[in-house]
Amino acid sequence: MIIQNSKFKIFQRFLNFALLTLTFNFALLTFNLSTASAQETVRTFTVVPPAVEKSFDPGQATEGVMKVINDSSEVLSFTVEAQDFIVEDSKGTPTILPSNTLSKKFSAAAWIGVYPNSFTIAPQEKQILNYYIQVPYNANPGGHYAAIVFSPINIMGVKGTGAAVETKIGSLFYVGVNGPINEYSVVSKFFANPFQEYGPVTIDTQIKNLGDMHIKPIGTIKVTNLFGRTIKVEELDKFNVFPTATRDYENTFGQKFMLGRYKATLIGSYGKDSNLPLMATVYFWVFPWKIALLIILIIAAIVLGIKYWKKNSKTGINTDINS
Repeated sequence: MIIQNSKFKIFQRFLNFALLTLTFNFALLTFNLSTASAQETVRTFTVVPPAVEKSFDPGQATEGVMKVINDSSEVLSFTVEAQDFIVEDSKGTPTILPSNTLSKKFSAAAWIGVYPNSFTIAPQEKQILNYYIQVPYNANPGGHYAAIVFSPINIMGVKGTGAAVETKIGSLFYVGVNGPINEYSVVSKFFANPFQEYGPVTIDTQIKNLGDMHIKPIGTIKVTNLFGRTIKVEELDKFNVFPTATRDYENTFGQKFMLGRYKATLIGSYGKDSNLPLMATVYFWVFPWKIALLIILIIAAIVLGIKYWKKNSKTGINTDINS
């Protein structure tokens, strides 16, 4: 009787375990199906064009057309507003300022209007919008920056293609006002690890724009060895550098095994006519010291071994003669 009760308890435990496992697997399957379902309902849209760059004389005006395409199977609704943006990091990320907050010297939001300012798009359809730019007669020469920002009324599960600005999507406007401007930029950083054991070598460049207008520097970095032989020439990426902001660049040179002293030279230019110079130089060493030390120790061991063998050989000959 006791044996039967024990078997029954074991069977009951097994049954409970099986039910628990089945329940867990069912819950996991339900979660996966829910996740897949959520992924299938992601709503996407495209803004064209993602950026607009124009130059004006003070008092000049223009109009243009843009469109928003609903790439999803869901109905999408938006509100539209012109807002200033600034760039504060070294990666060129635009940060939209709150509504009715202007960036003072570089503001352009008050110059830009768009119609309609709210709309709804059916799946796989597009909405055409008209924008206008009116530059004031007393506008300061230089760069002014704003964005036409599209804010989904229901942002849950929405993804957009355009200029990503926090949780919103927009078209960035680079408005240049003609006139005398200050153009001044510097190479604020040009760095390579001064000594490393193996390549490749990473060269970090940073350019700071201290002028009144955004720039797009062009240039090359040339690396030469100890004998002046060119190892590699690589172009800088073509990025906009906004006023008061810096921009980081990264270039990589060489193979794993390198030996000697190297020189990296940046030669570039910027400005409206691309005739203002940017120059910098850095030196660095690459030397596989562990391998070199091992080779020296092996050579030293061989030399000592040869000397020891010769000494023992002479001692053995002298002993034979004396005997």
